[in-house]
Amino acid sequence: MLVIKFLVVLKQLKLKLICYDAMIETTRDKSNATGSDMGYFEAKDYEFTKTFTISSSNQCAEIILQFAGIYGNSTFLINDQVVGRHSYGFGPFSFTVQDYINFGQENELKILIRNSQQPSTRWYSGAGLLHSVSLLIGDVIRIDKNLVKISTENCDEDTADLVLDTNILNSQLGSKKVTLKHEIFDQNQQIVAVREQVINLQSLQTTHTTTRIYIPQPNLWSVETPYLYTCRTSLMQEETSIDECTNSFGIRTLRLNNQQGLLINGKSVKLRGGCLHPDNGVLGTAGYYTAEERKVLKLKSAGYNAIRSAHNPISQELLEACDRQGMLIMDEFTDVWTKAKTPFDYASYMETQWKQDIDNLVNRDFNHPSVILYSIGNEIPETGTDKSTFWGRQFIDEIHALDTTRYTINAINPTMSNMDKLPQIAESLKETIPDQNINDLMNNFNELMPLVNTHEITSRAISESADMVDIVGYNYAAARYELDHKDFPNRIFIGTETNPADLATNWQLVTENSYVLGDFSWTAWDYLGEVGIGRIVPDDGKQFFTGAYPWLSSACGDFDLIGERKPVSYWRQTVWSDNPKPYIAVQNPVNYGKKMFAGNWAWTDTQHSWTWPESENQSTTVEVYSNADEVELILNGHSLGRKKQGESTIKNYFKWQLKYVPGRLEAISYVAGKAVGKDELHTTKPATKIQITAENKTQDLKQSLHYFNITAVDANGELDINCLSHIKVTVTGDAELKAVTTGNPMPDDKYVSNSHDLYQGKALVIIQTNTETNSKPSVATIHVSSETLADTELKVDFS
Repeated sequence: MLVIKFLVVLKQLKLKLICYDAMIETTRDKSNATGSDMGYFEAKDYEFTKTFTISSSNQCAEIILQFAGIYGNSTFLINDQVVGRHSYGFGPFSFTVQDYINFGQENELKILIRNSQQPSTRWYSGAGLLHSVSLLIGDVIRIDKNLVKISTENCDEDTADLVLDTNILNSQLGSKKVTLKHEIFDQNQQIVAVREQVINLQSLQTTHTTTRIYIPQPNLWSVETPYLYTCRTSLMQEETSIDECTNSFGIRTLRLNNQQGLLINGKSVKLRGGCLHPDNGVLGTAGYYTAEERKVLKLKSAGYNAIRSAHNPISQELLEACDRQGMLIMDEFTDVWTKAKTPFDYASYMETQWKQDIDNLVNRDFNHPSVILYSIGNEIPETGTDKSTFWGRQFIDEIHALDTTRYTINAINPTMSNMDKLPQIAESLKETIPDQNINDLMNNFNELMPLVNTHEITSRAISESADMVDIVGYNYAAARYELDHKDFPNRIFIGTETNPADLATNWQLVTENSYVLGDFSWTAWDYLGEVGIGRIVPDDGKQFFTGAYPWLSSACGDFDLIGERKPVSYWRQTVWSDNPKPYIAVQNPVNYGKKMFAGNWAWTDTQHSWTWPESENQSTTVEVYSNADEVELILNGHSLGRKKQGESTIKNYFKWQLKYVPGRLEAISYVAGKAVGKDELHTTKPATKIQITAENKTQDLKQSLHYFNITAVDANGELDINCLSHIKVTVTGDAELKAVTTGNPMPDDKYVSNSHDLYQGKALVIIQTNTETNSKPSVATIHVSSETLADTELKVDFS
């Protein structure tokens, strides 16, 4: 049992508890019960305690203990009395606790988290107080701050028609007359609209009120222009404010039909999506706004406009980042319904807890314009059964009762929905496939899956589940879009999970069919757990679905664990974009001609480099990605010929076989015979020094985390991707070292440490400043020492 004392600040009657992921600091080991799915981290139980005092003047107040997210089966005690329990590790929840408080005296809050029974998910979950924790003190007459809902009913360039729903609580005997006031502020903090209502509150009742407010010349929220307004809601008695809350929101409309697809503010939008698991690498699953905003900005720069929160409710921090930066969200409720996928997952609690968890999810998301879809599940086996599909209908009905402005979806994997019917499907296939080939198919899931996905038995089994949602989500079943459309023309589809290499084929279906709204790749970003599912390694005959210890991450994202973009992301952008600029990726010559094992979500064994020591004159494969008509490859001034679009079975993919010779490698793209783009690589020399570079030129003190890239460079300042030097980082001054990490998907050292081997010549340093204190930091110094390169340091000016 680990006992953690957390810090508390009492400010404006709000108790704040500083949180972090306790699991990320544990020792990874191949024998740990979490296994490969959860990254081999150690599972422990935790105890969080804190004493606090609430003034006797608040004895008539309502006291709410509010959590944005805790992972682990949790019990909450105040003064040794149980005030509540919670089992779902994702999403917000709260307890009313005033009956347990000793007013005017010291109180003890204790949180017991049972996390030692594992595995409880199929990915790294983290453990502990992952997101904000607050103790809220409310007056006897107050606004229910979680139920001020702002929606856009109509809008055009002249006027936006907003509907505001508010709940007001009167916990006193006797009716009260109050005035409810809504003020709408633009981004310049100027009031653009005001609406007041006089309301008579009945004794011991919650009063629900709805009103309209009109915004002239509104600025609409979209991916391109994520404009946010603020609504300040005040409760007044005799001109005196007795309660107040603020809500950020965006003005935008959603429409959906099979002829125009998804319309945002009246404009058709195709979803260039990626799936995200909840961790931020070395930071674990703890919530840091800076980390989430950084992720969103990097994804947008690579062409993404949508993310799917796989397979749990999205964090508050990521919600806010998507609102502010313009990223659309599919928020997913759960990975399981009644059938467990791991021994200790949510299936054990879903039947009794689902309504509370869905209510908390929808009420939290309501004012966030980035959220456009609610997913009720991922690859749920019950979607293929007659007896258990009713769960989906219950979820949908509850969501629609709380929010009629957004759409529902279910991420259905037709094969996973019909595993119990595989013998029946295999028997029917014998009519067209010889017995021996059937046996081979049953042992080759990748070849079997397309046949099962489109089989008429599968179609009948998933029909009810597909028809109950607003949009049908298909995982790895793009072949069903046109098949379904013939028989069910009112169905609308999204590829909720797809292989990276299938994007070109899938995206053609998206662009050519109005009833296919988009495609979500697995995955946009590397994540902890499901280790090595995207790996490419020499095939020793012992490889399995996931990688053996010390594999740490999935290795299947467009970005690695530290946010470095991989070659597959540049290929993806050639499919999504019209820019014909080429991108060169070179396969490792060491592995040329070897039998390789490639995970189901692998791309190719490539790097954006022409520096391969000790591989001179060895054969290799050079890949070039471009949507141009032709691409020419040039090595040391000599043309290796042009290749035409379509010569490869993969769209926008060109390749050459050649021998590695140090020097300069160039790729030139051509459209209609004219050169329109160029990429270039050249051989670098061994690293001579370490370079520290801030990701942002100025350090914003509103952000608590600050990112710095560590690179090993040669005398010309060029990156040496082959440098694996061991580095150690220290920070002094007005900041502290938060983390040192690399993108290595299988490190053999301690993951949370201030020293690591460089990976591909790079590392990432994160430092933290305290944004809660009144004193402003001025200067901090980052010092990096290396076993083989000269020490270096960087002074960071916060002034």
